[in-house]
Amino acid sequence: MNNSINQTDVKLSIIIPVFNEYESLSELQERLHRVMEKLSSRYEIIYVNDGSTDRFRETMEKLYSDYPNVTVVSLDKHKGKSDALAAGFTKADGDWIITLDGDLQNPPEEIPKLLRFREDFDFIIGIRKNRKDNFSRKFASFLARFFRLVILGDITRDAGCGLFIFRKDILGFFPYFRNFFLYFSLLARAKGFSVKEVEIEHEERKYGKTKFNNILKRAWYGMLGIWGVLVLKNRFLKDRIRMP
Repeated sequence: MNNSINQTDVKLSIIIPVFNEYESLSELQERLHRVMEKLSSRYEIIYVNDGSTDRFRETMEKLYSDYPNVTVVSLDKHKGKSDALAAGFTKADGDWIITLDGDLQNPPEEIPKLLRFREDFDFIIGIRKNRKDNFSRKFASFLARFFRLVILGDITRDAGCGLFIFRKDILGFFPYFRNFFLYFSLLARAKGFSVKEVEIEHEERKYGKTKFNNILKRAWYGMLGIWGVLVLKNRFLKDRIRMP
């Protein structure tokens, strides 16, 4: 396996959905800039404003002027992470896409760990080790993983990790739907793409509050999503069987 990270011939697009997280943006951008400058001379950072009502705009105006690789995409209202990611994907110009949450719990310094496997895999997802979330979030993740495994056969260990990297052309094979990012690795496997999971560090939340407090609502949408993805996965498998 080639563990070098030679990105000189590949452009990387980092997509960061943001909703009321202005306090973390300056530190996130500074740390991400240091990481990316060491990795590649060809990259872009796309912040997607998911209808933030805080000081996002004034914070990003300064970052936009200080960092030439930064682009901002704004949604007209708060629509959720799925819509924010989809908007960022549409604007991405890179050959490979990196997704990262704006709360700094997934450290940008972990990106090189995933990029080392780019030559051998199509989709690389992080596994948060020693998670710093509260019990309710961990328990909700455990239940979601259990039902995805039993109903969908999804072996992904941490589908909720915000850090993953994939070839941009993979996007042409999947529809966008609510919480599609939770099933991305499952659908990639079902479509025949190679998937790698890599352990990464996880940090305590330093700024703001979690956006996922309503456990019952999340569970309801999660079950609806599982049944929808089951239909989609079966269709993918049938398409692969019919291929000559």
